[in-house]
Formats: sequence, C-alpha cells, structure tokens
Amino acid sequence: MGLFDLFKTKKVLIPYEEIHEALDIFTKESLAMPKMNNPFILDDESKHPALFGYFMGAKNHIKKSYQLDEKDISDIYIQYLSKNFTDNDMEKAAELLKYSVDISHTDDCSHCMFVGEHAMKKWSAGGPMAKYAPMGLIRLLND
Repeated sequence: MGLFDLFKTKKVLIPYEEIHEALDIFTKESLAMPKMNNPFILDDESKHPALFGYFMGAKNHIKKSYQLDEKDISDIYIQYLSKNFTDNDMEKAAELLKYSVDISHTDDCSHCMFVGEHAMKKWSAGGPMAKYAPMGLIRLLND
C-alpha cells in the first residue's frame, strides 16, 4: 500500500431502494390505524407536528442505521415526503421538509421524534412485536 492510498476513501454504496421501501411500508403501517379510526386525521393541522415529528424520528433511525450524512438523509427524506405526502410534488415536499425541520426544534416534537425513532427501530428489528411498533403514531395523534 502506497502513501497516497491512505488518503483514498471508499464510497459506501447506499441501498436507496431498500431504505425507500422500508420507509414506505413503515409509513403505510403507521398511518393505517389512524386513517381507519378517523379518515380525516391527516387534514387536522393541529396533528401535523406530531405526525411529521414521528416520521422525522423514523428518518433519524434510518440515518443512524445506515450511517448516512446530512446530504444523503435529506435527499432520502425529501423523496420520501414527495412520494408519501405530496403526490410527487417536489415543491410541496421541500416546504414539508422545511416545516419538519422547523418543528423538530420544539419540545413537543422531540417527544414525537423519540416515539417515531423507537417505533422504526422496533419495526426494523422484526420479531413478534414488530407489527405493533407502528401503533405509536395513533397514540401520539390521540393525545
């Protein structure tokens, strides 16, 4: 190994498809119960901080699990928001990203992020309790 080989860094391939698929399934499972309980819950703006805080927590779990940098996780999250919440409207997704970042600095949202991160962690781990992990969202929305 030469001296200059020390300065070379290997670019780790990020499994974007795997991450997007996991986030999409987790989101559908998390939203299933609230939508069944109240189909208009997503229209209630008073619930948006809890909702987006929860999914910011899921994003944080993904960031830690895959050891992603800020740019990579931001790219993943904006695509996630676009697909799941704005019907592929990137401009609205960018607004939601800004909203999510803004609310993430509040005390109430930090609790929601903790719940979302924990739920995503339990769900990702699999096992008998994994199917119950996404139910954390309904508890947040019902508070």
